[in-house]
Amino acid sequence: MLWLAAYYPQWVFQYLRYHHDLQSVQGCLLFEPDSLRVLAQDEIAEQVGIGKGMSISTAQSLLPDVVLIEFEPGLCQQASDWLCQWSYAFSARVVPLHCALMPPPYTTSNSKFAVTDSVSDCLLLEVSSMARIFGGLDSLVAQYAQKAQSLGLELQLAIANTPLGAQLLALQAPKYSPLKTEALDERNEQDPAVLCGKKEGILVRDPVVNPAPLNQEKLSNTVIAQTSFTQTLGMQSRYLQHEQSRHLLASLPISRLPISAYLIETFTNIGLVTLEDIMALPDKELGQRFGQALLQMLAKITGKLPQPMVYFEPAEHYRQKLSLLYEVESMPGIIFPLRRMINEMADYLLLRQLAVQTLNLTFRYRDLELAPLQIVIHYPFAEHRAEALLSLCHMQLARMTLYQPIVEIIISADKFVPLTLGQEAWLSEGAQSGARQRLLSQLQARLGSDKIKGLRSVPSQLPEQSWQSVELTCYPSIQAKATATAEMIIGACRPLWLLEQPQALSLAEFELIKGPERLQSHWWQDESTCRDYYIASYIDGGLCWVYRDQQGFYLHGWFA
Repeated sequence: MLWLAAYYPQWVFQYLRYHHDLQSVQGCLLFEPDSLRVLAQDEIAEQVGIGKGMSISTAQSLLPDVVLIEFEPGLCQQASDWLCQWSYAFSARVVPLHCALMPPPYTTSNSKFAVTDSVSDCLLLEVSSMARIFGGLDSLVAQYAQKAQSLGLELQLAIANTPLGAQLLALQAPKYSPLKTEALDERNEQDPAVLCGKKEGILVRDPVVNPAPLNQEKLSNTVIAQTSFTQTLGMQSRYLQHEQSRHLLASLPISRLPISAYLIETFTNIGLVTLEDIMALPDKELGQRFGQALLQMLAKITGKLPQPMVYFEPAEHYRQKLSLLYEVESMPGIIFPLRRMINEMADYLLLRQLAVQTLNLTFRYRDLELAPLQIVIHYPFAEHRAEALLSLCHMQLARMTLYQPIVEIIISADKFVPLTLGQEAWLSEGAQSGARQRLLSQLQARLGSDKIKGLRSVPSQLPEQSWQSVELTCYPSIQAKATATAEMIIGACRPLWLLEQPQALSLAEFELIKGPERLQSHWWQDESTCRDYYIASYIDGGLCWVYRDQQGFYLHGWFA
């Protein structure tokens, strides 16, 4: 079994930047609201001297336009679920990660010999069973890294035969860069004289016709950067080859092990430098002096002892919260952050092959004592596409009024149906059925769920008793049943418009064209009714449906 470990150094900070659409904003930092200290910062903030633990006032003096993002403990779980949900598309066995900003995870001891069997900020995926699906292990890793980087996440990747071994290697691995030549080619386009070829393991120059005079200092810097870039790719490739994991673990520095500072200092003082040095010591003496917990951790690294894992399981309900960095005073301003939330929900539905019929929107006002605005969006045909989900939300929100500025948005859904709902109608009628369903959904959102209904057949001989109005959520299954029993009504001619109450007619008002067709109530019904129906031409034009009983002729419906 092979494990892919993804180490995310600043995943909570980058998650918040992604959800607030701040990836393109330079100069952001994450701060702790109680101590007003910096927890994480981007490269621009780091370049001006802002670091972890610095006060907010000092950071603002160094970078006046810095964007502040407040850290909430509950965001760690929300960010972890988000990370696991999209990672779930790459492996059925995903082990959630622990946030280093939170209290340390469970340890085997509280003493100076404390040892843990996991690495903070490191996600685990079992990938050996998924390699063939993605066309190979290299392709799986490349696609996973591409997805993470598209979300604005920086990561370090490593593959090993054990979960803890993979995590320790990921902690040591270089920052991931695509293992392709495009990055190299891009550098070559900027300067045609840089090293851009490779022959027998040696970088060479491409010939340049009539080269311009070169700046030797610039060329030297380019060569150094190119060499460093190539070395980084080579080192990264080693960490992604599970055959190299045993050798890389053997050379792992002791300071990278998840052990207490006392153990690290003790091992260093006796001349131990790498994991291989510790493994060379006798197990009996090592356990007697430093405890059995250390032996168990070493056995988990090498695979001699199995390591129980708690895998991520997608929740049966969906809930997402977004605390806005600014106050929104109008409904149009809500659409932009809501769109990103809906897109993530659509990815969740597609991943689980589900569709939603009801979506709950909650908007919290600036004054928390004021009751939040709650809106329920109905999707009668069980929608899962982002644009369709947002379209009905937009229609509902256009009719709402905000009493105060909005500071928080929550979307939730707890009732799902399989994604195949209504498939029979889609297959039978194609795009026309999909367009019809979208139209009905939009009409219901604009007019209300009590204004748009579907029709269902009822086993009765009398026309006014042979149908029943139903909710649109039941309409697709009714269509499927109607399609299956369509042969039962072939040849019958029925009007689309049936009058609520039949109207008496005189013989001079119509002319009979076709009929009669006798319809009568069942013999066991209390009230016996017998009618002869005709298709007739009305005196003012149009085809109508009339019947005759003992009282005379009556108009009952109109043909389109």
